[in-house]
Amino acid sequence: MSAKLYTFPISHFSEKARWGLDVANYPYVLNPLIPGQHIQTLKPIVSDLYVPVLETDSGVIQGSSSILDLVEEKAFGKKATDEERQMEEKIDNQIGKSLQTLLYHFILDYPDIVGKLFLLQPTTLEETVGPPEHFELIALSLKRRYKITPKNLEVVKLALDECSKELIQIYKSKKYFNGNTFGRVDLTLASLMGMLSEPKESPAYPWFTSVKMPESFIQWRNELGYDVLFEKIREFYKDFRIQSK
Repeated sequence: MSAKLYTFPISHFSEKARWGLDVANYPYVLNPLIPGQHIQTLKPIVSDLYVPVLETDSGVIQGSSSILDLVEEKAFGKKATDEERQMEEKIDNQIGKSLQTLLYHFILDYPDIVGKLFLLQPTTLEETVGPPEHFELIALSLKRRYKITPKNLEVVKLALDECSKELIQIYKSKKYFNGNTFGRVDLTLASLMGMLSEPKESPAYPWFTSVKMPESFIQWRNELGYDVLFEKIREFYKDFRIQSK
């Protein structure tokens, strides 16, 4: 069978895995899922119900970094160094996971925005879409999973800022993290922070442009001071984002 990649359309960790597979020209069938409804699909495959999941003839691989492990030599020409792997893990935790918490913090008070972002196909800005089915249950589950509390919001904001400022200093002096070529760290940063920089080449771009994000989110993003990273991310997408699906 062809490998199947299970994703959420707006998931930045899904994008990390998908981009890696595309760079490596790895054959797969894209299987986007609706959050909440994904449980029925994934339950027979994995015990922990999160995406991305790559189902292959030889087994199931869950998580974006593990999926990148499968294709990294074909995608990047060589295995990542220990320094690259450590920075990738830091970006996963301090940027990727922090932005999960922060995004849902900003949008869960707007069921119609969530409804649009959870669709399998994007709509237009003008079209009206209602909240997802069982929205109150989904919202409660998301608040618990991503620890959306006042105390934790401050923790993740600090973690995001610390890692982002470290990367700003690195990219001020280097085109690529490893100093030579586009690699795992560059792809990880671009995919996980893409929701803030909004590169047009991102597969999730049509979803995020189909909604008017809350003013609180826009103001927060504009005050971050991450323009160096945003420009670098747009550059990476323009130069390296080849989509097979």
